[in-house]
Amino acid sequence: MALMGEKAILLESGRFVADPVTGGAGGVPVVTTGPKSWAEADSGTEADGATATADAEAEARHRRAAESGDKESSSVLGALLLRRGDLDGAEPHLRAAAAGGDRAAANNLGVLLHQRGCREEAAGWWRIAAVAGSAAAAHALGRYHRELGDEPAAEYWLRQSAESGHALGAYALADLLEHRGDAGAVRWFRAAAEQGH
Repeated sequence: MALMGEKAILLESGRFVADPVTGGAGGVPVVTTGPKSWAEADSGTEADGATATADAEAEARHRRAAESGDKESSSVLGALLLRRGDLDGAEPHLRAAAAGGDRAAANNLGVLLHQRGCREEAAGWWRIAAVAGSAAAAHALGRYHRELGDEPAAEYWLRQSAESGHALGAYALADLLEHRGDAGAVRWFRAAAEQGH
């Protein structure tokens, strides 16, 4: 599965966690808040050093708040660690925030579990996030059901994602409909293309 993340609340970081099966870069972008992508922070300039310092300070601030029970900071910290590839460090923070009702944390926990190969548990968290309105989680859940061969469930969740304006959801729905020979596929390919897919 490729390209899942909580776009409804958080910004994509552009960083990818390695695929657990291939170890390659076909992984999932993890999302978090921040003024610019973390990929840009690796360019090696002096300004990037200042950004790295600011990022470290922000991480320390979120870590302190998360340790005192702040669910939003747990969510952000978990996303930061997940983006970095620290699955063991991210999981307890994402679980705490997701248990507290944080939609982005539920989606990112699904991403983490998917990376670990725990696909059924990942789908459970994506369902929670999707029901709460996450178009990205609905996309992930739709892709999960399509991989299982459950096309009605796949179409339901992909349609939820696509109708919420999620470009990847629109493309995945179009692909599913095209596979079945449904003329409605053109509408969703067009919607995905208009969103830059």
